[in-house]
Amino acid sequence: MKTSITKGGLKKGFSTGAVSAAAVKASIRYYFLKKDISSIEIEMPLGETCSINIFSLSFKILKSGEKAACTVIEKYSGDDPDVTGGIKIHADFLALKPLKCNENFYANYNGEHGNEYLLSSQLYGKIHIYNEIHLKDKDIRLILTCANGIGIVTKPGLPVNIGAPAINPVPYKMIEDSAKKELLYWADITGQSGATFLSVLYIPEGEKVAKKTLNSRLGIIGGLSILGTTGYVIPISASAWLETIKSSLMFLSANNRKVSIYIQGRFSEKKAMEIFGHYAHEHFIEIGDFVSYSMRKAMRFGMKEIILVGQFGKILKISQGARNTNAKYTTINLKYLAEAVKRRVSDERLYEMVANSNTSREAFFHILDKTSKEASKNIIYDILKSARSNLERMGGGSIKCTVVLLSYDGKKLLEV
Repeated sequence: MKTSITKGGLKKGFSTGAVSAAAVKASIRYYFLKKDISSIEIEMPLGETCSINIFSLSFKILKSGEKAACTVIEKYSGDDPDVTGGIKIHADFLALKPLKCNENFYANYNGEHGNEYLLSSQLYGKIHIYNEIHLKDKDIRLILTCANGIGIVTKPGLPVNIGAPAINPVPYKMIEDSAKKELLYWADITGQSGATFLSVLYIPEGEKVAKKTLNSRLGIIGGLSILGTTGYVIPISASAWLETIKSSLMFLSANNRKVSIYIQGRFSEKKAMEIFGHYAHEHFIEIGDFVSYSMRKAMRFGMKEIILVGQFGKILKISQGARNTNAKYTTINLKYLAEAVKRRVSDERLYEMVANSNTSREAFFHILDKTSKEASKNIIYDILKSARSNLERMGGGSIKCTVVLLSYDGKKLLEV
């Protein structure tokens, strides 16, 4: 496994999403190859390919008679003090056989042709289907499921539907793409057709480790979330990060460049570069949660304009007056947002819905769904305007600021 190093000299790790995609892909390869492999390559969301080490491989015979290829990958978190570092993510892969209903088995899937596919409930517990891939030209189906140790969403406000496994959209696509390409490759090699396969993703330690996270507060029960927008875990060294921000601004100043584009994460950075593509890369500075520090340094190094690009939750915190948007220092006050709604829309029911939302994301969609296009634009405009004023105040009043709001799928929604 090639270790990546951050600008601050710290080792990057891999997200639960990247490890899950690697485990699923490796289990498919092992099933057909039937030989040990030490690592597996996967494509990361930003386009690069990386290699992830495999902890163990084995075959096991289920009570229902199927032979499953079992892969275990130990999550490597680099230098990040991540509570999920070292957990073992398992993926099993097997061919399913149509069986008659038997009370000793647990029916987990009913195919479109009426065949019931059955598995022993004692091995995996309750199985949740989250995707089905159909390779039509091969007449092959792959049912992607998860079992114990992966949380289930029970409250609104997350990018996953209630009742579904807590697998966020980016890792969901990583798993789907990795599994589809690997299975298609082996179907071509072996001439396989007309089969149904099952993948089971599970984390035996997941429920225990999840108690150390915020999952229960967000309504995710029974285990961990499968997360990651870049595939990596980026360790945070405050001193190294602050030094990077300072050095980046110093460079712009030395080259008589007076505009900087602030982003708070890699996803925002990619989208900001698409929106403001006429600026050279050195204008884009990832400030993380260090809002006040970055504005003070911008003033010190003579910046005349700052464009901050981000998503609603972080911008809402800045609108509230947060100087550092990390959850350790600032929590989102949804009553503050509800008051902003009330100033534009006389709707007590909407006020209560926003104030009592589970997350800022849920509140944001309430505003979009329950008000007119003009009213929702006005409410969000007020939040962005307040955030802009706070940024300019942190910059000593000498810097012009612009705030650009991205949607949760990365589109530019509003600029103030």
